[in-house]
Amino acid sequence: MIRATTITLLILFSGLSGCFEEVEDSEGLLLATTTSMRDSGLLDELLPAFERATGIHVNVVAVGTGAALNLGENGDVDVLIVHSPKKETEFIENGFGISRSTFAWNRFVLIGPNQLDGFSNASEAFSSLENECFVSRGDNSGTHIKELEIWQIAGVEPGDEYLSIGQGMASALNMADELQCWTLSDKGTWLFHSNKLDLEATSFNDDLTLNPYSVIQLKGEKSEDSLRFNEFILSFESQQIINNYSINGQTLFNSGQPNQLPSSSD
Repeated sequence: MIRATTITLLILFSGLSGCFEEVEDSEGLLLATTTSMRDSGLLDELLPAFERATGIHVNVVAVGTGAALNLGENGDVDVLIVHSPKKETEFIENGFGISRSTFAWNRFVLIGPNQLDGFSNASEAFSSLENECFVSRGDNSGTHIKELEIWQIAGVEPGDEYLSIGQGMASALNMADELQCWTLSDKGTWLFHSNKLDLEATSFNDDLTLNPYSVIQLKGEKSEDSLRFNEFILSFESQQIINNYSINGQTLFNSGQPNQLPSSSD
């Protein structure tokens, strides 16, 4: 129970209690992952398959990428799944992780009351939303970092209708739906929740919207179990699960990595 209590306190004191998924078993492998990965439903397919293959149970703490990396840096978790390449690279270069491997990807999509036509890329679309109601996760997650990057490239600052909520992806989508505002989402979480929302998605095929997910093996007493998790996530079985995971005939993720990874933080 010591590690479970430690994680609970860390999340409460960092103001992230709304993004916390209860730790069930302090003896299992402790995974810190993004709320977008949890909210997409993919872990519900991957983790049982890993436990069947290895006998190792995985407990999940779902937070933003920034908070997940902090937990990894402090040695409070055993393995990470995150989606912010620049921050991940810095994490490895600073000696906090053993290895980093991209295992899945999708795209960020712009969600709002209607589709936005006539824009060739995400930054152009964002430039038209300067004075529109926009729900930002505001939680230093990979999605939040990407949103800020797009605003910067667009050359505009959001106005008074900008709402920074400090919560996970599902919460941001629900608030955008309630208020009929815009938000940025990963494709996986959007598709998982879209049938319950009166919103529409606009997709762009530019490099800016690429959203790769990586698994990071961490040092510590459970580094061997962390390695086994890493190996499973990169295995053929896992890649099949990822490629076959769909909602209403639409795949939520692609296995492996995109042909060109974003060079800036994602």
